[in-house]
Formats: sequence, structure tokens, C-alpha cells
Amino acid sequence: MEINNKFKIIHLKTTHSTNRDCVELGKEGKRNIIVVSDIQTKGKGRLDRFWYSNYGGLYFSILLDIKDINVEQINFIVSLSIVDTLKNYLTKDFGTVGRQKPKVFRIKFPNDIIVKNNSSIGYKKISGILGEINLNYGFVVVGIGININNSIDAEINNIATSLKEIGEKEFNKQDILNEFIINFNKYNKLTEKDILNKYKEYSATIGEKVKIITPNNEIIGIVQDIDFNGLYLKTEDNIVKNISVGDCIHLRNNNK
Repeated sequence: MEINNKFKIIHLKTTHSTNRDCVELGKEGKRNIIVVSDIQTKGKGRLDRFWYSNYGGLYFSILLDIKDINVEQINFIVSLSIVDTLKNYLTKDFGTVGRQKPKVFRIKFPNDIIVKNNSSIGYKKISGILGEINLNYGFVVVGIGININNSIDAEINNIATSLKEIGEKEFNKQDILNEFIINFNKYNKLTEKDILNKYKEYSATIGEKVKIITPNNEIIGIVQDIDFNGLYLKTEDNIVKNISVGDCIHLRNNNK
């Protein structure tokens, strides 16, 4: 699946939501646009949660034609693109766990990028993704928020962090965006197998005990596998269920 390498980038000082901006542009027939804003006043994450969008973070949305992408793969591709981008900007050594060095960045299903905060505290959220599909107009919008140089609000500083907080310096947001675009185009050229294998390499959810909250119920179990159809959860009565939507809460380790 090929996507034009040349995105038109629109940079705003402030907006309600870059996703909302892309939706309006999509309805006008525009495609292959990235809207970036220094601040979002009504940024949102999954399940309509408020996304803190303080100055210093990187907040942007990508507008794509639905014919140019595989909708089932887009969250995987974006997650990997973020990980591949950010790991080049953080070179801290957090020691070893057993005989292995822990991965600095991991992916918490379905769309959170978490980062090792230090050797004792564990992982905190540094990035989130929100995808929207408009079948009537034939486009997809993917919103991305990455904590770069922004301060973290007191309400969430126990679960979230920024690149600046960990790296102890400020970073160039434009350079990070440019590298993300390069990685995004790279992953769009990989096979389904390669994308899945890479995603599983960084997964923080496979093998974990989790609670999945869906609009209808809550399910607890151990995650056996993840693919483009969702995760496969082995419940307490030894039944493996495929779950494609829902909020995933890790139960075994609060740092994940």
C-alpha cells in the first residue's frame, strides 16, 4: 500500500482539535494533509477522554484517503512509527532486568506508547493515538499526541511523562515530526507479517493479565496474542475470546 510521501503540513498556533480540523478538510475532498497545532483546547483521546495539550507537546493529525491504507493496520503502523522515532531521542541506560536490557519504549494495547521513566518507577504514558473513519466521505484521520517539552498536569503526572522530563533537555519538535513522517512511510511499505512481528516485539500487553472494558461488559484474562483483529484473551474459565474494541487495563503490574 503506497501513500504519497509529500504531505501538506498546516501549522496552527492553537485550535480546538487537529482531528476536527482534518475531518472538515476531509469533507472538502482534501487528502494527504497533516495539521499540527502548538495547543489544543479540546483535544481528546479514546472514549472521549480529555487529552491534555499544553504548549511544548507535539499534537498533530493525519488526513488520508481510505483507499490508500489498510484501516485495520493503521494503529499498528502509527504506534511503530512513534516508537521508532522517539527511541532515537532517548538514549538513557536503565540497567538490566535479569540478563536483558528493558525496552525503553513499549506499546500498550490498543494505542498508548509508554516509556521507561527510570529503573525503579517503571513505565509511563508518553503518547496516544485516536483514529477516526468517515465512510461517507472516504477518509481516515489519525490524531497523535506526544509529550515532548510540555509540562505534565498534576492530575496525571503519576501515569504520564514527557521526553524533556526523562531526557532532561528540550527537543526540536519539527525534527521529531519530520522523522515520524519518514518512519510512517517506511512502515506503510512493510508486509502484514513484518508489521505484526515488529508490533509484538514492542507489545507491553501480550502475556499480561488485563481487564477489558467494553460498552456491554468487563472481561478479565491473560492476553495470548494480538493481531489486526484485536487481542485474544484467555478468560478465567479457559475460553479464548477475540476482542476488537474496549479499554484495556493491565492488572498484574500497575507500571504497565
